[in-house]
Amino acid sequence: MTRRAMACVFIGLLVCSLTLLAADKPDFSGNWKLNVDKSDFGSMPKPDKADYVIVHKDPEMSVKSTVVSSQGERTNDVKYLTDGTEFSNTMFGQEVKGTAKWDGKTLIVTQKIDMQGTPATIVSKWTLSDDGKTITQEVTFSGPQGDMSRKAILEKN
Repeated sequence: MTRRAMACVFIGLLVCSLTLLAADKPDFSGNWKLNVDKSDFGSMPKPDKADYVIVHKDPEMSVKSTVVSSQGERTNDVKYLTDGTEFSNTMFGQEVKGTAKWDGKTLIVTQKIDMQGTPATIVSKWTLSDDGKTITQEVTFSGPQGDMSRKAILEKN
């Protein structure tokens, strides 16, 4: 086999392997509804309902959420970059900076927020079920009063 043919085979294998790696990352796109009964909010108050619209074209993912609770309806739009590049969003009227990266098939989003002069960290782990119908989102909030965790189960509409 000539060097040129070997190089073509090598490049072909490289492209195929990169395609397979990209295929291993789940696509969270879709309309999702929070299953309040299957979710665990720990010490945090449960919402009445929540809907999510996710548009995911790796490395970009936008999430629009609408949450209804005893405090009324709240809508939030965030954008993540899943390649580890720092992003910035506004949450609760405050700037939040973060990064997102893949750990196998799990997307780990780490965000930092300043809450009245005190830094806090929010780590979210997103996983998609094998059948593509359920997102499990495990969130840990670390702040001055310690850690709080919740586990949200989102089901595809």
